[in-house]
Amino acid sequence: MLVHKKREIPAYEQESALPTPKIVRKADKRLRAKCLVLVILAAIMAAVTTMQSAIIIQAGYDLVKVKSQVAKIEKENEILRLDIAKLKSPQRIEEYAAKNLGMVVPQNAYYATTVMPDSNPSQPPAADNNSGIADKVLSAIKVHTAEANKGR
Repeated sequence: MLVHKKREIPAYEQESALPTPKIVRKADKRLRAKCLVLVILAAIMAAVTTMQSAIIIQAGYDLVKVKSQVAKIEKENEILRLDIAKLKSPQRIEEYAAKNLGMVVPQNAYYATTVMPDSNPSQPPAADNNSGIADKVLSAIKVHTAEANKGR
């Protein structure tokens, strides 16, 4: 029978010929959990930052909208003030009274003042004990009739 002759391998070849054992580590579950928590925290921080930016942008849009509304309302307010001034004008009131209420403007308007033309402001007027209140009123009217002014 034929037998294969055993061959001798030198010692230095034997060591290199043997496969080197690979060190297989088991997966570290705590390290994986820490990495997962870190990734989740980073995602949460990114989401919060994005939401803050969106809120700030929306507030800016709202501010611009409110400012335009304020400008529009101020413009309307100014127009209303002008309308009020037009409605309060004496010419418009006079015209309305003449046309709609049938009033007429008097040709001569007389009025009396309380200031005596001959009286000196530094000296009080002398009191007349003999005349009554009616006489004083009549004398005041007679004095002021000469000063009557015509209407407008």
